[in-house]
Amino acid sequence: MTFFSARRCGAIFSKEFKHILRDPFTLMMALILPLLIVLILGSSIEFNIKSIRLAVADNSQTMESRKLIEAFDSSSYFKSYVKNNPNDVFDDIVAGYARAALIIPPEFTKDFYRGDGANVQIMVDGTESSTMSSVANYLTAINKSSYFKVLDIPMNASAENPKYKIRYLFNPELNSKWFAVPGLSAVIIALVAIMLTTLTICREWERGSMEMLLSTPATRLDIIVGKVGPYAILSFMGFVLVFLVARIVFGVPFVGAYWQLILGTWLFILGYLAIGLLISVSTRKQEVAIQYAAIIGLLPTVILSGFVFPIEYMNSAYRYVSAVFPARFYMDITRDQFLKGSLFVDIWWLYAILALQAIIILLLCIVKFKRSLE
Repeated sequence: MTFFSARRCGAIFSKEFKHILRDPFTLMMALILPLLIVLILGSSIEFNIKSIRLAVADNSQTMESRKLIEAFDSSSYFKSYVKNNPNDVFDDIVAGYARAALIIPPEFTKDFYRGDGANVQIMVDGTESSTMSSVANYLTAINKSSYFKVLDIPMNASAENPKYKIRYLFNPELNSKWFAVPGLSAVIIALVAIMLTTLTICREWERGSMEMLLSTPATRLDIIVGKVGPYAILSFMGFVLVFLVARIVFGVPFVGAYWQLILGTWLFILGYLAIGLLISVSTRKQEVAIQYAAIIGLLPTVILSGFVFPIEYMNSAYRYVSAVFPARFYMDITRDQFLKGSLFVDIWWLYAILALQAIIILLLCIVKFKRSLE
């Protein structure tokens, strides 16, 4: 008996595909769930914080102080409102009604024209450090422009040397959706792929149909390839739907090569299908398999892939752990191909790692899968 037979594998593939067509839950998970996730999360994720509520206590009540407040409002990052007492603005921050406060002292105008620099106090709610780091950056930019705003001097009249002109490459508008949605596609594909295959072998054991399958001449490789094939196609169809939503609904540009993205996607899908299959052949129980899939598949994909937190800023131990999961490298491929468009020769090593991971995990599945009822 040969180690692998296309005929035996095709029979298992056909049987599994027919089962999928009769199972609306599987179809919903593969096709409807990715659409819902990308539409909901893609619309809600926003890294550029705007309209931050700013409580203002203007104790100067001069034209200069009003222009200073206008400098904050015109930036679109802040939405100010005036309070009469400095204690009131502090109370608003404590109550969570305001995220920051601007307190202008009575001698603001006199100190401003004196030349020594006028001091104003800014209080920022530090309980959300990720949000407030952005606020600090906004304040730095506004502090630089407020001087010219108060004096009605054009910004280009500055005699600063050197002058910095910032140009943002690949995402000139710093659009959060352009950054988030391509990364979100990796999370969705990983979730769908691992959940679909995690249940397939467990379902055979719990329904008692595995005994019949093991009594056939099919080898371990025949069974694994035949069962993974239909879910690979479903996962890729889910990717196509997510890609169309990213381009049509969210307007994310695509400047790379389609074949590079498709190649990386297939390698990524195979890697996560193999992880799900490894969980399935190891546990044999659907409830346990789902828990392992959530812990091993979902959490590392979100936290250790670079989707939210940049890999280079993580602790070195976590960087090594993240390299175990295919999402770490596919995240770089999908964002690169959507926004940057690097050539294959520049990022070939990402594809090589994905291929190596998929092969190693599939080999582990073959070794772990036993043709016995024990």
